Amino acid sequence: MEPYGKVWRTGANEATTFTTNKDLTIGGKNLPAGKYTLWTIPNKEKWTVIFNSKMYSWGVSFGGASREAAADVLQVEVPVETLPAVQEQFLISFDEAVPAMVLAWDMTKITVPLK
Repeated sequence: MEPYGKVWRTGANEATTFTTNKDLTIGGKNLPAGKYTLWTIPNKEKWTVIFNSKMYSWGVSFGGASREAAADVLQVEVPVETLPAVQEQFLISFDEAVPAMVLAWDMTKITVPLK
């Protein structure tokens, strides 16, 4: 568990990868088709979601997250939602009805709208 305001590799062990074969609009910003690593900066009321163009062999080092900010392609802030029940395991899912990427863990959920 990372403290608020600190970059998290958003998953366990290796950085999570996000691949899209089409350009997306996320938070009014363009994310070109491609492969990215997913990073977040959790805070109590909002999270910053980061798509980074560099692939990392491991998501952390002894000094913290291995992310190189210069390789960030897109950052977007999304509000935190409180879940009605505990989500035991960290879950990344896609809601095609919205459409959105959803991250949930413990009592926290964030929804990243995708267009």
